Amino acid sequence: MTPLDWSCEVTLAPEPASSRAARHAVADWCIAQGLIGDVVDTLLLLTAEVVTNAVIHGRSDVVLRIGRHGSRVRVGVGDENTRRPVRREPDPDALDGRGMTLLEALADAHGVEADPCGKVVWFDVNTHLAPVRSTRASA
Repeated sequence: MTPLDWSCEVTLAPEPASSRAARHAVADWCIAQGLIGDVVDTLLLLTAEVVTNAVIHGRSDVVLRIGRHGSRVRVGVGDENTRRPVRREPDPDALDGRGMTLLEALADAHGVEADPCGKVVWFDVNTHLAPVRSTRASA
């Protein structure tokens, strides 16, 4: 997916509140696309996890991008840190450390790409079975 394929791009500050702002941006995008149901919940959860990781580890502005890739929604989260995320076994008593595990479990595809400014962590969620809100006015 090239940058021209992204239909939404938002730059977020490197602060905890950016996770909430990212969820709102994805929710608004889903509403505009007519997407509803579990797929939206999955997109919101994974977006929050990846943005939180970018805020904590990237220590830079975070760029959130959303777009379609066939029947999938792709979310990309970029930061200036070139280090790739590492999956670790979560400590059951820890409040963090589950982001990559959730990504592996819930995304249909995911990866990390080098970016001229750092890296982009992306994930796809398939929407081919997702209910879609009708855009036609009902009588």
